[in-house]
Amino acid sequence: MPDSDQGAELKLEASRSKAVLWVLVGLVVVVGIGLAAISMVGGSVLYYKTPTEIVTQHSSDPVRLAGQLVKNSVGEDAAGATTFQITDGKTTVGVVYRGGATTALTTASKPGTQMVAEGTLQSDGSFSATNLLAKCPSKFQTAKVPADTATES
Repeated sequence: MPDSDQGAELKLEASRSKAVLWVLVGLVVVVGIGLAAISMVGGSVLYYKTPTEIVTQHSSDPVRLAGQLVKNSVGEDAAGATTFQITDGKTTVGVVYRGGATTALTTASKPGTQMVAEGTLQSDGSFSATNLLAKCPSKFQTAKVPADTATES
C-alpha cells in the first residue's frame, strides 16, 4: 500500500506543477499583451496644450497646440512653408507648417478660427507642425429662425 500512496502523491504533485506552469504562462501572456498595448498607445497620445503651456514647459515632445489664430498672421516663408501665429490671449506662438494645402489652411484665414497644430516646439521658440486642424465657430452656431416664422405658433 505504501507504493500506491506514493504514486498518488506523485500524481498530485505533477498536477500541481502543471497548474503552476499554466498560471505562469497565462501571467506572462497577460503581461506581454499589457506591455504591447502600452507601447502602442504611448506613442500616439497627444495632449492639447495652450501657447502659454508650450512656452513655459520647453518640452520637445510631440503635442497638440490649441489656440486662436492671430488675425492677418498667415503667410509663407522663403522656403515655401506656411507660417501663422496661435494665441491663448496671454502668449503667442509662431507656427511653421511644411505640408500640402489643407482645408485647415483655407479656413485659417477667417477671423476667430480656433486652430490645433500637431507637432513639436523647436529650440528657437517656433512650433513645427506636422498636422493642422481648424475649428470654425460659425459651423457650430444654431440656425437663425426668420422673424415671420418665429411669431407663428
